[in-house]
Amino acid sequence: MRLLFVKDGLAWPRSSGHDVHCFYMMQALTRLGHDVGLLTAAEPAPQAITGLPLALRFTFPPSGEHVIGPEPCLSRLQERFRSYWGIDPNRLRAVGRAAEEFGADAVVVVGLNVLLYLGAVHNRLRIWYAADEWAWHHLSQVRFLRPGTWGNLKQAIVKGLYERAFRGLLDRVWVVSEADRRAMSWVAGAGNVDVLPNGVDGSHYTPRPLPQDEYSCVFWGRLDFGPNIQALEWFCHKVWPELRQQVPPAQFTIYGFQPTPPVQALTRLPGVRLIPDLPDLRDEIAHSQVVVLPFVSGGGINNKLLEAASMGKAIVCSPRTSQGLRRVAGLPFLQASRPGEWIKAIRSLWSDPDRRQHLGAGARQWVLAAHSWEAAAQIAIEGLERSLGESNRR
Repeated sequence: MRLLFVKDGLAWPRSSGHDVHCFYMMQALTRLGHDVGLLTAAEPAPQAITGLPLALRFTFPPSGEHVIGPEPCLSRLQERFRSYWGIDPNRLRAVGRAAEEFGADAVVVVGLNVLLYLGAVHNRLRIWYAADEWAWHHLSQVRFLRPGTWGNLKQAIVKGLYERAFRGLLDRVWVVSEADRRAMSWVAGAGNVDVLPNGVDGSHYTPRPLPQDEYSCVFWGRLDFGPNIQALEWFCHKVWPELRQQVPPAQFTIYGFQPTPPVQALTRLPGVRLIPDLPDLRDEIAHSQVVVLPFVSGGGINNKLLEAASMGKAIVCSPRTSQGLRRVAGLPFLQASRPGEWIKAIRSLWSDPDRRQHLGAGARQWVLAAHSWEAAAQIAIEGLERSLGESNRR
């Protein structure tokens, strides 16, 4: 097949989940023998596409420049969303023209505001690589006793209406977990939703035999992302003070991009440090004894967990973090819900290097068997083949 991926930008370093799954899905599809083209707003940095054999690369024209291409076909509500997102109609024509020039069998749009780009794609499959269902993503962050989270209610309503407004343009939707599939069907009313579990690059994220800092734990991710912020606030306020009181030398390190004031404020707690904007975290993660993933909101599949498992790290996580994962004879990491359970789990790993090594080895074995990008890409292709068959019969 010939598949045109459309994404506003393919960033380097890959600091967001959309950058991660877009790159690796394209790479996996090419390894399965399919041709992949890419359309972005700006030319990606060379590192962002290293190892990705693109058949063609396109960029959007400058804003306001007239594009000769297929005319968008949007309903009145869809047009209102185009205005809401502030998307130039010429971008829609550019997507349609690129699809024709590439001879695409399918156009895959990646991200949130990208559904509009399918408005000028005609006579070829139209796919939304949503990954997470966005209305549920916002609802999961609402805490009724915390007014600062109430803005997520409005965002959930807006995103839900947006998804439902564009369901008629979609031949297939790609999400990363069964929970997201159910939410997408219920909120957006979308049919043909494929579950493509995230994978991990096992040759990039490998165990590193470096000395580990005593009584250390680590977290990393985008630090302007709501679920990451809520996870860190919960851990630092509910778990860390008591853990640090029991083990005074304990150190908790947070790595990530775009740290927001709530995250920066956490460094006022004893033993908590923040190191922002490090492009390669693998050595730093290797130096830590335990990876903590204390998520209390959000959905989908957590890339950090897959990366930590591939690096052979001992992991403690909340039950929410493990949702959507593929089970192969159980999950080789510790789960904790209440603060006392977290403290007990982390202390048990700090005091037992053999158990850390055993869990880390099991985690790597599990993730390489359960979460490969090639397996996810094969699921995607099977869905596309079914839709092409239905289209040909029509």
